[in-house]
Amino acid sequence: MKAEEKDLSSIFADNHIYEIPKYQRPYSWNEDNVSELINDVADAFESNLTEYFIGSIITIEKGKKIYDIVDGQQRLTTLTLIFAALRNLIVNETAKAEIQKKILPINALTDEPEQPRLKVRQKEHLFFYEHILLGKQLDKEHILGEIEQKFIVNLATIENYFKEKDETYLKKYANYLLQNVYVVFVNTDSFESAYRLFNVLNARGLSLSNGDLLKNQLFGIASSELEQSKVEHYWNQLEEIIKIKNLDSFLGHYRTALKSTKSKKDLYQEYVDYLKENNISAEEFCKNLVTSSKNYNKLKNNAFDDNKTKKLVQSLFNVSYDEWIPAVLAYMNNPIDDMSFYEYIELIEKITYQNWVRRLGRAKRNTVYYNVISKVNEGTNKEKISSLIYGHTNNTEFFNLLTSNVYGMSYAKAILLRIDSARQDDSVIKTYSGTISIEHVLPQTATDIYWSSKFNEIEIIENVHKLGNLVLLSGRKNSQAQNYSFDRKKEIYTRKNETTSFDLTKEICDTAEWNLEVIQKRQIELLEFAKELWEIKTYGNTH
Repeated sequence: MKAEEKDLSSIFADNHIYEIPKYQRPYSWNEDNVSELINDVADAFESNLTEYFIGSIITIEKGKKIYDIVDGQQRLTTLTLIFAALRNLIVNETAKAEIQKKILPINALTDEPEQPRLKVRQKEHLFFYEHILLGKQLDKEHILGEIEQKFIVNLATIENYFKEKDETYLKKYANYLLQNVYVVFVNTDSFESAYRLFNVLNARGLSLSNGDLLKNQLFGIASSELEQSKVEHYWNQLEEIIKIKNLDSFLGHYRTALKSTKSKKDLYQEYVDYLKENNISAEEFCKNLVTSSKNYNKLKNNAFDDNKTKKLVQSLFNVSYDEWIPAVLAYMNNPIDDMSFYEYIELIEKITYQNWVRRLGRAKRNTVYYNVISKVNEGTNKEKISSLIYGHTNNTEFFNLLTSNVYGMSYAKAILLRIDSARQDDSVIKTYSGTISIEHVLPQTATDIYWSSKFNEIEIIENVHKLGNLVLLSGRKNSQAQNYSFDRKKEIYTRKNETTSFDLTKEICDTAEWNLEVIQKRQIELLEFAKELWEIKTYGNTH
């Protein structure tokens, strides 16, 4: 291993070529990262600092002056974008050509481009070559991929920073960047060294994600260049499906769907152990990852065909935790022959709501999911899954809690939303955006004559927070309306319900009076409806 200080003119020298290896993550810097770098260099330039260091670049030398980038891809790619932006903005042809030479030399005799200084990942290579290095105009019909979008947005960010500067400033900034900005250039000579560096960097808390490390491991265990190419292909598919920012979250859920246990190590290490224990090839594992990622996307986007299933998925995403996802993902990856997805997810939704309302701790909640996942992965049937979930059921405690005060509980809004959704015809499914609030029909402070003439203090205390007295509204609660008479409240509910329509709210607006008898009757009715939704019965007695 060799490390030395180098200015950027040496890094972007005529005979240097840098390549992003297959195991590397794609370009990920955002506008803030880019702005910070150009501002830091500008501060150093305007302060006349003779040397300014911007970090390290760690490489593997593949051939004479040809390097794989192990660490420093984000910085090197962004520096290339800065040079491209300066080339675009500078008018002087000589200066323009000098900057062009640093990123993609043009042969003066043939006018043909030579080798680029930086070769990004194969997936984005052609786009980067044409639209960044050569500066070609973007075809308006071209649909940008996730990383292509980053290139274009970051290039625009740089150009916007420099567009108010005059030609002299731009040329001097470019010269300062090349002559006075330094990196520590570290060169190794093998993939094994790169692998060790990845792990050392990760141990020091630098920005390597579990996805980066897992991808690196998969390339390491691939048995041939052909298998490495297949791993790269599948991993690119995975990133396209999941999106890089969501990758570690997906990998966490997928790990649980595979192992059905609590995580005991770092996520990356859990996968390393799984690959060794099950003797799975890198190619096979990546195929399974892609298949599962499609299922995960389908679940996250609620892209199911029938509305009954969509309503259950929508309801689960209203839960304040997502520990149920691996159990659903396990079924989608390994369906149960005699149990439809609807039957399965209906049971998962029932037990999830029961355990949420019962306020079970995370460990107890997860025990149910782990047991279910184990059954699914080993091969099971409807009877075994139903019996297992029934064994964790406590219908009595669940419905006693729903009978008591619900308002103020974490699950109150989700319960009302699920009941509202279930009361709609299955030909209809509504999605809600914006703020949804819970309103007391009988107000907590019932000082208006309408309320004081119908309820005594005890009746208010005993009924105000129960399901029978609660209604859903779009937008924030109108605190000034809390003590209005029932007729005035209905006007407000009707107006708010024009924006977002809740069947539960419409039923309230169609009610003539609001008294104790109406609340108690509605309480019984909603609890009976809740029983239809969430009561868990023994196998063979599910209807």
